[in-house]
Amino acid sequence: MILMELTKENYYSLEANIHYMSVSQFKSFLPSYGGCEALAMAKIKGEFVESKKEAFDEGHYVHAWNEGTLEEFKAENPHLYSSRSPTKGQLKANYKYCNKMIEVLENDPLVMEKLAGEKEVIMTAEMFGIPWKVMLDSYNPDIGIFADLKALKEMDGKWWNKDAQVYENFLDHYGYTIQMAVYAEIEKRATGNDMWLLPHMVVVTKQDPPDHEIIYFDYDIIESSLQIVRNNIERVKEVKSGQAEPIRCEKCEYCRLTKKIKRIIHCTELSLY
Repeated sequence: MILMELTKENYYSLEANIHYMSVSQFKSFLPSYGGCEALAMAKIKGEFVESKKEAFDEGHYVHAWNEGTLEEFKAENPHLYSSRSPTKGQLKANYKYCNKMIEVLENDPLVMEKLAGEKEVIMTAEMFGIPWKVMLDSYNPDIGIFADLKALKEMDGKWWNKDAQVYENFLDHYGYTIQMAVYAEIEKRATGNDMWLLPHMVVVTKQDPPDHEIIYFDYDIIESSLQIVRNNIERVKEVKSGQAEPIRCEKCEYCRLTKKIKRIIHCTELSLY
């Protein structure tokens, strides 16, 4: 199989998502990370496009700053600006607040040190029998690290894991440990290095004032997180390749849109969690 060459222009394309597995695609198959097999397949096939959320653009705004392309990003996205008087032509309030988040990062020397290096680095490698793609926000192999930048609502909350019946922190809930582990492993395989680079995550929140933190992930976390991928990847491969029928969650946007009731449920079947 001849794999397509990835660029920043086609990295998120349907063709790239068909050819390659990514962390976000992998998690999109797993209910434990809010995924749904039916939704994941509909997106890969181009049959369904999720509604764009404002938080998505806010994250891209902050990432564009890190990449050094913020002015281009603003010019290419006129919807970031108000079209109503008296604020017509000004950045909408939430994007103005992104500037405050960026200011917090810029004023912290250790943050800027960890975010230094080559930006938006694309790497590919085979893992668990299939090709994977990753994009590293900040890549600095000279000091043995790479960094991922996250703009989040908050860091201090707790999230309920229905399967495990426990509360989790944001790293476990959103699968960020898996993301960092896969990035480390793909970088190692793509470069032929003997050891993993140490993953770092720079987090800035949308609180007023913004909070921020630098989090690192050690080798034990990388190994245990790769085991989660190892435990689930065969099912994901079967569904993506069409060898297995995707399971519907009946809760996501796609399942609600395409839902057909097959049986009437009893009132006691409703769950609070």
